[in-house]
Amino acid sequence: MGATTPVAFDPNPENIGLSKTFKAGTAILRGQVVAYADAGTTATVIPALVSVGTPVGVALTSQATVGGEVAVAMEGYVLTVMCAATDTSIDAGHWVSPSTVAGTIIEFDNEIAANEIVSDTGIWPIGYTIEDTTAGSGTVGATVPIVISIQPIFAMHA
Repeated sequence: MGATTPVAFDPNPENIGLSKTFKAGTAILRGQVVAYADAGTTATVIPALVSVGTPVGVALTSQATVGGEVAVAMEGYVLTVMCAATDTSIDAGHWVSPSTVAGTIIEFDNEIAANEIVSDTGIWPIGYTIEDTTAGSGTVGATVPIVISIQPIFAMHA
């Protein structure tokens, strides 16, 4: 498994859904999954990680300046995202969530999420795949088209 180094890329948006302009809490690359900043700063997003705020969507523009504007694709968009590894294999129809590599995704693990529910961490699903992954190369991660459909995690309690 090759590690991914996040790079800006064209997420090839189609079936345009909701989008909004946010402030960048740190440098953001086009195509990265973004989440609300942990501090909950109003309308501020950062590259998503499993350990940060609720996912918002996917950056449609890069922004190197903290506080600068970044356009974000949200609910209903169909676009391509980058996986956390070059050889990630996710089948069509599977849910995905933020990973430990900034702005990238992994296959959503329902069992882990149910045991680690915290409403302000990025373990929420960001959407579901509509095709199988396409392998990456070098340090560029595998990619996969998704439908953005952010879902909260609920757990059953006895």
